[in-house]
Amino acid sequence: MAKKIIPDHWETNSWEDKAKENPLYAVMTMPDMADASADDFSEEHLQLFFEKGRKLAERLVLPSLANAPGTGLVVEYGCGAGRILNALVERGIRCAGIDISPTMLSHCERLVPGIESLISLNSEGRADLPDRCARLVYSYAVVQHIDKLSSYEMAVSEMCRLLVPGGRLVLQVNCEDFALAANGQLGRTENFEGHSIHYAPGTTQGIVHKNSTWSGVYIGFDCLQYLLLHNGVTVSDTVPFSEKKPRAIVVFGYKSGKTYRTRDV
Repeated sequence: MAKKIIPDHWETNSWEDKAKENPLYAVMTMPDMADASADDFSEEHLQLFFEKGRKLAERLVLPSLANAPGTGLVVEYGCGAGRILNALVERGIRCAGIDISPTMLSHCERLVPGIESLISLNSEGRADLPDRCARLVYSYAVVQHIDKLSSYEMAVSEMCRLLVPGGRLVLQVNCEDFALAANGQLGRTENFEGHSIHYAPGTTQGIVHKNSTWSGVYIGFDCLQYLLLHNGVTVSDTVPFSEKKPRAIVVFGYKSGKTYRTRDV
């Protein structure tokens, strides 16, 4: 039997708890990182950690940055210990990182000097950064761990708030609608505060997903598009992130400035 990668208690403990226990493993959950320490990281672990971050930056961030406005910050929402930010700082890009965990931010500050700002979310989910300060905001493997729909909506709102007009958004999410797709048609999701119900195309019998602090909100695609449009961001493209995990997608958008106040979009 294959060894379980995720500790059972990670389904219920907080991101800060995970950061205190094994921050590199919390960010990069693979067997090679399971024996990383709480704060005294080996060169081998750090090399693996930042090499993965470099590949993610080259795949997700840099192509969109080429089409972003020329001024403003590049902001990572959910920066963790700086895995991706490191690759951007090495290129001389002005960066800021946002995270909910003070421990993660402390590691990030130590491991990746040169980041312009590191911001801890406040109790309301707000980041102490001004409106329209970012030419690009990206978030990878973050919102999928948010266990409440209201907190998810706040996270999306904050990302959009930071973008300058024409600024780019790169957002990786888990969306079960893509996993249930059939014959060119997406599935359908009803999202609630602590759970979601997913329907395959043409069916009325739903599958219930209960949110946890590891397997959080599986957002419906129509709901996500509405959240973005409501906050002035238009979706320009959606691509699969992993063939092995069809629910994992990357959404690309830009700050159009046009907002919608109803779901009639």
